Amino acid sequence: MNDKNQNKSSNPNIGNTKKSVKDSNLNIKKKSNQDLVVEDLKVKLKDLEDKLLRSLAENDNLRKRHEKEINENFKYAVKNFAESLLTVTDNFQRAINSIPKIESDKNPIVKNLIIGIQAVEKELEDALEKNGVKSFKSIDKKFNPEFHHAVSKIHSQHPEGTIVEELQRGFMIDERLLRPAMVAVSMGPEKKNSPEK
Repeated sequence: MNDKNQNKSSNPNIGNTKKSVKDSNLNIKKKSNQDLVVEDLKVKLKDLEDKLLRSLAENDNLRKRHEKEINENFKYAVKNFAESLLTVTDNFQRAINSIPKIESDKNPIVKNLIIGIQAVEKELEDALEKNGVKSFKSIDKKFNPEFHHAVSKIHSQHPEGTIVEELQRGFMIDERLLRPAMVAVSMGPEKKNSPEK
């Protein structure tokens, strides 16, 4: 019987060892499950951070694009109105050019009329410039089909492709073309036919 009691007394230690092994296995499983959950949460957090950053960047780009559109609409809102006034500036120029220089020198009334027309034309050009509409010069410049509309070609002492006459001024709104200049382009000096031998 003593042997049985000894076995029983040693059995509780063995049972405790088995229990502690089971508990440690459970703890390891719990820790590994917790590690998996933590890793899963880290991946989800990283994914959400990425989505948030993308969303913020997209909103920032949208805001910038919207601001740019508003600025462009503001800059170019005057386009239709300015186009309708360009013919007025052309007519002022035609009126001044139609009066011979000799007449303005002889007659002080004609001279004062020309000065008045030039003053009104200058005021109109200043008003257009305040709204971003500016004329550009074309004479003696290289022909550029983006800014010039060629209506004729003529022989001249200027190199070929150079603008020699401006029939109608061109205008820009900020960096955009409002109306191309109507121009005559040089074909270079006229070549004389040499007699055949």
